[in-house]
Parts: sequence; structure tokens; C-alpha cells
Amino acid sequence: MIASVAVRGERILENVEGGAMGPCNHEWSICNVRHGYFVEEGCFECGARLSFFSAEPVPPIDKYREGRHYWAYLGSFQTVKFDLKCRACAGIVDLNDVNGLMLSECTDRDCQVGALVHQQGPDSLVYVALCPNTSHPTGKCVSSEGIEALNQYFRAKLAPVGRKVTIVPCKLCNSIDKCRGTSIVDVGLTDIQ
Repeated sequence: MIASVAVRGERILENVEGGAMGPCNHEWSICNVRHGYFVEEGCFECGARLSFFSAEPVPPIDKYREGRHYWAYLGSFQTVKFDLKCRACAGIVDLNDVNGLMLSECTDRDCQVGALVHQQGPDSLVYVALCPNTSHPTGKCVSSEGIEALNQYFRAKLAPVGRKVTIVPCKLCNSIDKCRGTSIVDVGLTDIQ
């Protein structure tokens, strides 16, 4: 069971036993591991940002126009994508809508993520799950099922060492472009076979 988290009276995680993912006491493991790059692009016309995962040996750095957007390469880093599989029920949570995790260092109490960081104790961490289009023009972000499974997975791994982790979708940030944090990255991941 994952307790829901409230910021300023608003529930931001609907993670209760028997919730959206059913009554199974999930035992998550990582599956479908893919090595590659997190690539970020920006539109200098409107300020929108998007990111994508690339399994190519070298990350693409193309400039192109798409509708009213003029997309340009902003940067990339090596990363790994994965899904989660339950050992108990064999259910799989597809995490294709998660492009990365960022350890939040937000201090803005007017931001839901910053307020949550402020509420946490010294042994607690808040991670922001980054979706492909952090500008959220369609309102889509990381699925609630994905957020729930990620919270269950990381809490099970870190509880024995006395750490608490809360993962929230990036749509809770006031402005992901101004949000302070450290993305989980690694060097040499694309060399692992």
C-alpha cells in the first residue's frame, strides 16, 4: 500500500491498496531494459520543450520545422529506459511515457513539487518523472499507473535503508524549465550490451 500525498490539501497521488492497479501486493522488478540517449529539443519560437528516447549509437541533433514549431537540439545524455514487471501477478507496467527521473531540489513553495519537497523529512527524496512533452499542450503526462508502480518499486528498494522516495509527474511543476533538480544519468550505459 502507498499512502497518498497531499500538498495544500490536494491529493497528488492516488495510490491506495486495491486502487487502479488491483489488489495484488506487487513485487516489481525491472524488465525490457533499453540503453540509449535522452534527447531534449526546444522551439525558439514559442519556448516549448520536448524530449525523446533514442537508441541510436549517436544522439540525433537535427533542426527541423513542424507546424508552427522550429525545433532545435538542446542537449542529450546517456540513459536507460525500462518497464516494471510484477513477480507476483506477472503484470507489466509500460513506462514508455517516462523519459527520465529528476531529483527535485525545488524550493518554490508555490510549486506543488516545491511544497512537497519542503514537507519531506531529511531521509526523504522527491523525484519528478519527466514525460516526453514537458510543456503539456495536450495535458498528457506520465500515467498514474506508471507513477504508482515507480513509487512502489523504489520504496520497496529503499525502505530497508531507511530512505523514503516519492515520485510525482512533471505536470506538478510550476515550470519544468525553471525547476531545480538533478536528472538521473549515467556515462557508459550505451556501451553495456
